[in-house]
Amino acid sequence: MTAPNDAGEYGRLWAHDYDRLFENREDVSAVVAMLSGLLPGRRLLELGVGTGRLAVPLAAAGFTVTGVDASPEMVDRLRGRPGADAVEVVLADFTDLALGRRFDVVLVAFSTLFLLPDQAAQLACLRGARRHLTDDGLLVVEAFVPDPTRWSGGRHVSVGALDDTSAVLKLGTHDPVAQVIRTQDVVLDASGVSLRPNRLRYVWPSELDALAIAAGLRKVARTADWAGRPFDAASTSHVSVYGVADAAPAG
Repeated sequence: MTAPNDAGEYGRLWAHDYDRLFENREDVSAVVAMLSGLLPGRRLLELGVGTGRLAVPLAAAGFTVTGVDASPEMVDRLRGRPGADAVEVVLADFTDLALGRRFDVVLVAFSTLFLLPDQAAQLACLRGARRHLTDDGLLVVEAFVPDPTRWSGGRHVSVGALDDTSAVLKLGTHDPVAQVIRTQDVVLDASGVSLRPNRLRYVWPSELDALAIAAGLRKVARTADWAGRPFDAASTSHVSVYGVADAAPAG
């Protein structure tokens, strides 16, 4: 979801390598434990479900899981994952979603909100989440906290994976006005050079709170991670929980 008119682009570029890169990025049991402790019920909607890295374990833990993604490539990999038959999969752009039913929790994990191209699309996503929540339901958003010190003159270069047969260079540019980070993973190996671009429109935690208010939501809690560590000025990520601010669905 890297461009307003192409919600499936991220999946086309990343699906083939996604599980290798991110399968073990956190302890999934901590995600299950936190959500189990928060939820008023077990009906869960995950926006940007991807390859089912979280959805399948959540279904195995007893949640009734519906996952939405705009990428056929991601969804194909999800359906090939053991246990995926327990997850209802909807191929759709989650900024414009109307499932006609409501859930106890809507989950937007792994900074997926930042893949949306601009603030308007991010607000539309939160409003859509609000429409799909029960009156006592919860929206849970996981995201990174931007680190301005990573950028020198609006640019960043680093070395990723490196071994005897391949190397990955990570290149990035930062536009602090638009709050947009563009990255390019340059993979060099025996087959040649390949490029894996990405674009993130990041949101500061305080801005996320304001967007949530505009969507008819209110902040309930914020921790630094799924393990529940306190969120403070040194935190590099956050898990933010929002409840419904009123009984009427947001527009």
